[in-house]
Amino acid sequence: MVLCLLACASLWLVGCGSKKSTLVGPEPTASYPPLTTPENTLAAMIRAYAARDTVELALVYDDAYQGWSYDQDDWLNVLSFSKADEIRHVAALAHASTVTRVSIGLNPVLRRYTDLADAPGWASLQNPIREVEVEDGSTTYDVYLSYETTTYKFAPTTPDSTSPTDTTWKIVSWTEVAFK
Repeated sequence: MVLCLLACASLWLVGCGSKKSTLVGPEPTASYPPLTTPENTLAAMIRAYAARDTVELALVYDDAYQGWSYDQDDWLNVLSFSKADEIRHVAALAHASTVTRVSIGLNPVLRRYTDLADAPGWASLQNPIREVEVEDGSTTYDVYLSYETTTYKFAPTTPDSTSPTDTTWKIVSWTEVAFK
């Protein structure tokens, strides 16, 4: 009986007959791949970055994440980034009313390997991204990564009951070395 009353009440709120009604709700969210492999985790990061989705972005980075950017001409000037820095960066893109598009171009072949200096089970992807573009007003910023070496490192979490494979992956580090 309660279910019937709820159904009738919801029909009354939505409307029926010749009245035109519009339901308002959140926009559909981007579909993200499950974080079951390093490749999927990277794809989820790229989609979240392009969608400027800080909630999903927070899921792909490990809490201990560290990123480093080196310039071969100035080894002493190292830029470092934390998970919070990455999220703040994407939030700033999301709040900038002049930013109309963000895209990241993935390389067609991903080179996954194990670095023996890493913790057991970690995986690395070298040079997975070829380009980052941000349209800000009438200006397009293009970053082509052909003059850089980038490496993403991923750590597994096992067991993880939320994963269909019993393992999820997170980005634990990112390193960029720019050269000319």
